[in-house]
Amino acid sequence: MITIKEFYGDVKDIDESVLAVKSDCLWEKGSLLDIKNLVTPQLVHLHILVNLIGNWRYEGWWFIMCEMVQFVPYIAETLSQAGAEDMKTAFEKVIDCFPGDTRFEDSEEYFDIVNFLQSMAYKVKNESLKTITREERKANIKKLQKCVDELDEITSRYWGDDAPGHGWKQAIDYIELNR
Repeated sequence: MITIKEFYGDVKDIDESVLAVKSDCLWEKGSLLDIKNLVTPQLVHLHILVNLIGNWRYEGWWFIMCEMVQFVPYIAETLSQAGAEDMKTAFEKVIDCFPGDTRFEDSEEYFDIVNFLQSMAYKVKNESLKTITREERKANIKKLQKCVDELDEITSRYWGDDAPGHGWKQAIDYIELNR
């Protein structure tokens, strides 16, 4: 299995561009599951962390929840490994807004749930979601938006432009810790 030490070798000046290039190299190996089978858990966490930071900086957490669903099952552990327990807790509050039987996978069923939680304007196909009253749905949407906003606020302290290392310090520190 490839380790962080092997993968980053003698790279001395790690910044956003180095992290992006290295992440792209891992993506060349296949899907997240393919990568998980080739590298150590620490390198998987780093890969996820780099992708989360980059995508959060441009799109925010709701984009990650909607468009990067393959990461969702691994995010809490990744945040914990990176020492961001407050962000992990806020992320788990977002997850708690989803129905308990939600499978976080790229599927029509998942996107139906996302649409249900995103806006009253979206019609859903899922029969169990249809049984939820309009008032309950409004309350769920409001709760989710509040939780995502809180997560974004906490995240900005780690990954925002004004954060140490212009938002990349957490990933760089994780590399140094695991070299």
